[in-house]
Amino acid sequence: MFHLSIVTAEQSIYEGDIQSLVAPAVDGEIGILSNHHPIVTKLGPGGIKITKADNSEELLFSSGGYLEFNDNKAIILSDVIENIEAITATEAAAARKRAQELLKHAKDDVERDKLEKEIQLNMVRERLAGMSKFGKRASGRAHGEMPGVNSTDNVD
Repeated sequence: MFHLSIVTAEQSIYEGDIQSLVAPAVDGEIGILSNHHPIVTKLGPGGIKITKADNSEELLFSSGGYLEFNDNKAIILSDVIENIEAITATEAAAARKRAQELLKHAKDDVERDKLEKEIQLNMVRERLAGMSKFGKRASGRAHGEMPGVNSTDNVD
């Protein structure tokens, strides 16, 4: 067990003791268990999987940020954290399409870069929302398992 804090600029999102953490580092997913070596890494946009003390799981979306682990304490700092269950693929797709339309009329590189990042974030949100909903419908799949990733599904 180790302690996890997840914080945005506005609020503390999560605080508690957990068994494991999987987060989207920029070079690939990173898994953290108790007594992991100290690390500070940059996170990319993607899903965060928390396995709590009671073996239940919580799945969150992060826009990116930083993860620090030291002395069995982890902290994630991120601009945006959302519960994946609250994200709908339809809403994420609509937000992506709005940003794509705005991108066509971007006035400068700063606006273009901001809109491209928004498009990328909403593509990840859309994918995660779809995976979350698929996992709920599939019979016999544990909560949080993603098809083709941590199950024996044969997905095209």
